[in-house]
Amino acid sequence: MKALVGLATAVVFSAVALAGATAATDAEQKVYVLSQDDGVLSVIDTGADEIVGKIKIAGKPASFTISPAFGEAFATLPDSGEIAVVDLRLQRLARRLKIGGQPFGIASAGDRLFVGDWSANSVSIVDRQSGDIIGKISAGRSPAHLVVTRDGSRLYVADREANSVAVIDTRRLEVLKEIPVGRAPFALALSLDEKQLVVANVQAATLSIVDTSNLQIVSSPTTRAMPYGVAMTHDGAEILVSNQQGGSISVFDAQTHAPRAEIKVGRYPEGLVALKNGSKAYVANWFSASVSVLDLKTNTEIKRIICPEGPRMVLAGATER
Repeated sequence: MKALVGLATAVVFSAVALAGATAATDAEQKVYVLSQDDGVLSVIDTGADEIVGKIKIAGKPASFTISPAFGEAFATLPDSGEIAVVDLRLQRLARRLKIGGQPFGIASAGDRLFVGDWSANSVSIVDRQSGDIIGKISAGRSPAHLVVTRDGSRLYVADREANSVAVIDTRRLEVLKEIPVGRAPFALALSLDEKQLVVANVQAATLSIVDTSNLQIVSSPTTRAMPYGVAMTHDGAEILVSNQQGGSISVFDAQTHAPRAEIKVGRYPEGLVALKNGSKAYVANWFSASVSVLDLKTNTEIKRIICPEGPRMVLAGATER
């Protein structure tokens, strides 16, 4: 199991989670950092760019998602077959949901959680309150990152060992299509209008840009070595890619898919997220135990925040109503 946990990446933001927070002001928006080694969820105030809370989850969490409507975060624990539920308003662990298997990637839509089981090659639909499994869908080998549309009707799953992305109809519980992509797809990002899906192919050092209207790949730009995280800015203008081995963030034009800039960050950057106003992005540096704060107007690192060991995933969201 240790080898599996070592694969966990800081997956980029869930389109569903962030879309629910778009009404919040930048001052209300928080960035949440999942540190796998220490089993801690840290809370960053994006105004001061400082950690203002640390929530102990325990175990080795692999991934998490946020439900702004309920003010909760859900973190997968592959070693114990559980989902840790965090109350973000009270900043405490609220409960654990025992679902079995090896839960890995996770996404949320309303009362439903979509959870990839790494070893069973399937996606379970889980009731967020009870933890009951209310449906199960076969997926490709080693489902990693999951992204669900805002209405919860379509789910995209990066099947790492199948070199493909599964497109799932969550209402009929069936796979609509398996899209062949590059080697070892891991991170996914949907544009805010959900017309474009970006896939980071770790071992191919490429992106696969998918037109979601016809589920066809329209472009495959080359990245630096081992792209492990991907995000899109809210204005839809840029794609951000973390290059794990290169210790950098590549910035691509979202329309032409041409490279625009490269930003040096910490060691082994993985998950990243862009704030809704487009001014800043946050990057989890796994081996540096830090989060890089990026100025997207100047394409520079403006601050590095020290955090608990093993930061691999960041999400943004607001929990105030």
